[in-house]
Amino acid sequence: MPAIAYLECSRCHHHVSIETRHHASMPPSVCPQDGGALLVRYAMETLRTAVRREHAAELAARCGSSVGMWRYAEVLPDVTPVTLGEGWTPLLQSRRNAGLMIKDEGANPTGTWEARGMAMAVAMIASMAENHAAGQRGAVHLLASSRGLAAYAAAGEMKAHLFLPRDLSLPEYLGAVVHGAEVHLVDGPPGECGLRLEEEIHRRQQAAGTASTDLWMDLSPLREPFRVEGDKTLGYELVEQIGWQYPDALLYPLCDAVGLIGVWKAFEEMEALGWVSGRRPRVYVGRTATSGLAAELESMILGIVIASGGRVVAVDDGANLVSLLDWAGKEGICLSLQGAAAAALHPLLLASGEIQPGQRIVLVNTAAGLKDADTISHAMPLRRPGSLPSSLPVGGIITPV
Repeated sequence: MPAIAYLECSRCHHHVSIETRHHASMPPSVCPQDGGALLVRYAMETLRTAVRREHAAELAARCGSSVGMWRYAEVLPDVTPVTLGEGWTPLLQSRRNAGLMIKDEGANPTGTWEARGMAMAVAMIASMAENHAAGQRGAVHLLASSRGLAAYAAAGEMKAHLFLPRDLSLPEYLGAVVHGAEVHLVDGPPGECGLRLEEEIHRRQQAAGTASTDLWMDLSPLREPFRVEGDKTLGYELVEQIGWQYPDALLYPLCDAVGLIGVWKAFEEMEALGWVSGRRPRVYVGRTATSGLAAELESMILGIVIASGGRVVAVDDGANLVSLLDWAGKEGICLSLQGAAAAALHPLLLASGEIQPGQRIVLVNTAAGLKDADTISHAMPLRRPGSLPSSLPVGGIITPV
């Protein structure tokens, strides 16, 4: 497995030693020079002579399908996985559109693409904690405004603190509390969750000089470099599943386009390793009125879109539901609202001539549709059938009758 050479700032390209990160009481989550996101860098020339793309398939053959994203151990940090079976999600062929494929990230544990990054980040933090002398480290606390953290924190025996919007759906709220996460419900616009989280991290940093040995880690997007290392496995998978070739275009929803940073990094690495060649896919990102990202994230995503020759395409919010119902009723695939926004791009781009019938197009469905059950049922509108009981009897297998 590769040795990490250093962490590199995505803005100024300043190098941060991995040793600094592993041994600091409050590890740096961003570049100390300008606050830019840190990306993991390897000695690629050494890797190029040491690994082959066939190693991934060989590892999978030895370990079976349960190896998931960890089949790419040759190009991931050397760490003991904290895994729930994430990765190697299906690439499905559309029944109606030749060449259009759906990468269904809803098949991941927790029902979202975030499982990849959370698995890697939690594994690295577990390794970091173990590297300290016995008795020198207390409990490990992980903070994020992402729903996908709770299950992985539980699997890694850590405490999750989630800052989530008050109007989040019941399935997402249940997915947090059932794994023992401490959930802070936040009023206001989407960005308010991130601000509340930053305030908490600042408070913990101010208190770092006290006698507490607890470790507090910010797992927000681009505040934990190893999330991107997990996210990048989606890029490796896409290329391998298509026969080590690039698709012609990627369709991605803006809300979850953070994963694109990892995918683009995977493309860079595979080219440096000689695993793939040719023109990278054009990236088309679907933006709705309710979608958005923090300024730094939007800047990085826009850079990728421009470099690819693609563009950001406006999608009417109402088109999401139409797209979702169309795919569910005619293809048997229940997209998330985010995935439906990306799917709505396909007919628009065909009409504009930016993509052609029969080209290899990959639609990334970033989450399971049923995670949006509250929003979808309200938009349809759909009410609970009267035949369902309003309450369930207590007893049976849970408690004595």
